[in-house]
Amino acid sequence: MLLNRLMLLALLASLLPQQGAFENQTRTVNPNLPARLTHHKECTSIDIRNDCDKMELLENCTIVTGYVMITLVFKEKQCNFSAYSFPMLREVTDFMIFTEVRGLVRIRDLFPNLTVIRGRRLFLNYALGITNMQDLQLLEFQSLVAIQQGHVYIGNCPKLCQTEGINWDRLTLTPGENHIMLDGNNCTEVAECKDCPSRYCWSNSQCQRLENDNLSDQNGGIQCHDQCLGGCYNVTAADCVTCRGLSDDGVCVESCPPHKYTMEQYNRCYTRDQCVGHHGHYTFGFDCVPFCPSGYKINSQLDCVRCSPNEPCISVCTPDLQNEAFIVYNLADAHELYGCQILNSSLVFTIRNKVQEKQLAHSLSTIREIRGHLKIYRSSQLTSLQFLKNIQRIHGDPLENKYYALVLYDNKEIRELWTPDAELEFLNGGMYMHRNNKLCNRHMREFQAQVIHDKTLDSLQTNDQEVLCGPAKLLLNVHVRSHRMVQLSWLKSQTSVELELIYRPVAEGQIYPEQSELEAPICTRINWQRRLLFPEQLLDNGTHYNYQLDRLTSDTRYALLLRTFGGEFKREARSDLTFVRTQKDIPEPPQLQLSKKTDNSLTLLLSGSGNSSLDYYELRIYELADDAAYIDERDYCKQPAVLLQDMDGDEWSTPVEDYDDCCSHQQELSDDRRFIEDMRSQYRCSLDEPTNCELWQQPKDSIQLHLSGNTTTHILHDLKRYHLYSLQLRACNELGCSSHTTLNERTNYTLGGDFLPDLSACRVPSTDEYIVRFNDPVQPNGVILSYVLHYRNILSDSGTVMESHVNCLTRRAHAAADFEHVALLNMTFNQCAVRVHSLAGDVLTPFVPINWCDEEQRSTHRPHAHSTTTEQALTNKTNSGVASTVTSPTTTASHARGISFFVVCFLFGCLATMLWVMYKRRCWRKLPGLRHYVPVREQWLRERQQTEDREILVDGFETVRFHNNNNSNNADAY
Repeated sequence: MLLNRLMLLALLASLLPQQGAFENQTRTVNPNLPARLTHHKECTSIDIRNDCDKMELLENCTIVTGYVMITLVFKEKQCNFSAYSFPMLREVTDFMIFTEVRGLVRIRDLFPNLTVIRGRRLFLNYALGITNMQDLQLLEFQSLVAIQQGHVYIGNCPKLCQTEGINWDRLTLTPGENHIMLDGNNCTEVAECKDCPSRYCWSNSQCQRLENDNLSDQNGGIQCHDQCLGGCYNVTAADCVTCRGLSDDGVCVESCPPHKYTMEQYNRCYTRDQCVGHHGHYTFGFDCVPFCPSGYKINSQLDCVRCSPNEPCISVCTPDLQNEAFIVYNLADAHELYGCQILNSSLVFTIRNKVQEKQLAHSLSTIREIRGHLKIYRSSQLTSLQFLKNIQRIHGDPLENKYYALVLYDNKEIRELWTPDAELEFLNGGMYMHRNNKLCNRHMREFQAQVIHDKTLDSLQTNDQEVLCGPAKLLLNVHVRSHRMVQLSWLKSQTSVELELIYRPVAEGQIYPEQSELEAPICTRINWQRRLLFPEQLLDNGTHYNYQLDRLTSDTRYALLLRTFGGEFKREARSDLTFVRTQKDIPEPPQLQLSKKTDNSLTLLLSGSGNSSLDYYELRIYELADDAAYIDERDYCKQPAVLLQDMDGDEWSTPVEDYDDCCSHQQELSDDRRFIEDMRSQYRCSLDEPTNCELWQQPKDSIQLHLSGNTTTHILHDLKRYHLYSLQLRACNELGCSSHTTLNERTNYTLGGDFLPDLSACRVPSTDEYIVRFNDPVQPNGVILSYVLHYRNILSDSGTVMESHVNCLTRRAHAAADFEHVALLNMTFNQCAVRVHSLAGDVLTPFVPINWCDEEQRSTHRPHAHSTTTEQALTNKTNSGVASTVTSPTTTASHARGISFFVVCFLFGCLATMLWVMYKRRCWRKLPGLRHYVPVREQWLRERQQTEDREILVDGFETVRFHNNNNSNNADAY
């Protein structure tokens, strides 16, 4: 019957009002939002039928506050659906129906950004219905993450394929039943969902997103606000694609602000003018309602106010045809009765599909009286009638079969009736209750006693096959055997043909008082694990059956329940819900992270992993000293620790990945993580694999600490600056210690750690020898790589640098020269500084004056020092900005004679020029260009003095930025 009704959907749709008028809701727009968010257009229900030109009604709609129905569009109309796309549509508040639409092959391009169908009103029980679509091949709602109420119906779509990859239960968020009936005979390709992070897909080219995929696609996948649904454009509640709950002028909120009213049907917050003036509703407390509830009336300000005691303040609903009953087949029929207080007819329920009974209670909560009778029959999916608890009076005009005001017949799953909130009275007639297989006699008798009526007219089921109100109790004994196994035992006499063991891990203190939570469908939804057992699988000791429940998690609390059924027993037997904790295992490897570090301390974060039960930690600390001998094998003067790379090259460009590549990348990462976890689980130290446990003997070069099991933060003090440390942590209890977790970390460097404590420089009188003495830093930032000596001649009055010179020497060469450096320089310099290069970077010491060497300095000076010192002379930068050339000390020595000849020639030329200028000064006034020669040159020299900032990468350890405070480029030639 249900399928026939759905196939006649096109005919039934004609009863719905054809609406398409757009409602433009003006609101204040956040100027900081992206342009796509500033557009907001609410449309009423859209009914597109017979003419595909009506598709334009959806143009620019962002929200449809109602339904979308596309039906009866035949192929003769020549509709080109590929020309239609509505990317602005994000939300439909009611339902969406497709039926009898010819020429529509795939839906993806029609609604690429539709995120949620709320199902505030349903068509039958469904929020999404697709039927009689002869040409539809692929169903791809690429952005749809949730149907908040209602379910999905798909039928009579002969070409529809690749639907097996869709997780319909995750799409529909409420309990109930999806009806997916497909032919599928013409499908040549099935959905494999290979590269989808969710492991589900609409088709092989389109992954399915789930309701928890709340990440931003615009800002690198950041987590969206918790009120967002289906993504966002930024992290605030105003930047959501759609709202999980209420929307207040585009801002997603949990509840409306005090000055606004909640319209539950549309999930919106409206001002009073919007509620009353625009929507024609009324205000009731903080809600915007289409009618006032029972006991309230509308005043002149269109507010719901309480009626006076003598006022008839009721709402009466009458069916369209006289003497016709209100029949409820589904949730949509029940919603039509919302707001009715008196039904001027009979009320009949026959619900044969799973529905959310909470929604029934919401729709029928206003009903107080029924003028006719109440009948519930062949409602195979109802389990309770608590949604009728507000009914106070049933008149029985007319009665069913001339005798009964209440008929309850052939309902296979009903287990309970309802507890009236107020006194319930039948003015005429009695009760008829038969063939309700799971409704026990005691419940019927209790309900019969509560209702005021003529009990002599009742007919209740009282045959020999009485239904028990509760199953017989099974005496279950549970014994913990190990960290992964418990043993169950019970009497053989209480065992039927089949048994079901239900269990799951539970948190400490968590209980399940409601037995209904342990029924099979609910167990499936809340992740209970189930094992079906048969007597031949059990251990038999004569009086009891035994079963070993294994593959459990160590040190974990479990809830267990065993029930028997089937066979010749006339009743079920079920044990009490039993809680048991497995024994401890050797802890899993702990987690070790670094939260803070300084130049002499490391702050660690410690935490156990998984279900580890630990008593204490063992922390081992190794100092991984830098190999100075290995570092000294490299000449850092000839091979500086600076690596220049072209960051704009092709090898650094990031290729643009399409969506499939993104899915593939996510799948690869997931596989990697799964592999690492599997290997860690397989080879971890445990009671199952004791051979994986290592003996931890403390080496001489390490420090071992014992920390209590509740330690979460530990600080390691008195460490060496810029030194590498290896930290190994393992968790221990009385059974043993876990495998260790390793963290390698280097302490920070100190800005002044590489300064020289005793830098001095002097010049030997009557020679060109300069002597610079300094020792290595006391506590450097790691190993010293090289020293660069900066000489300069600076004018004391103007601060202008006239000449500069740079020499480089390695740490090993400087130590071999007894920390003394001698340079033969054919220029005069009056200041000297040293740039110290360590593993942490470089630092320039302050310039010190170069004095004349006294007798003591000359006596301690070794004449051959300059010949044994490894020295690299770096010449000054040229005026054109060409990089400095490098001259080795041996080259300087070998060309000393040539340099001396060049100096003599240079001095002779300078003398000749000076004589020529002095001669010409007599005709100074006749040569104005020559008169300005000297000041112009001085100005040019001043302008070319610029500071230089440099940023280098030292051996891959750290980027160091050095700022030269000198007034000369020549001083920073290195």
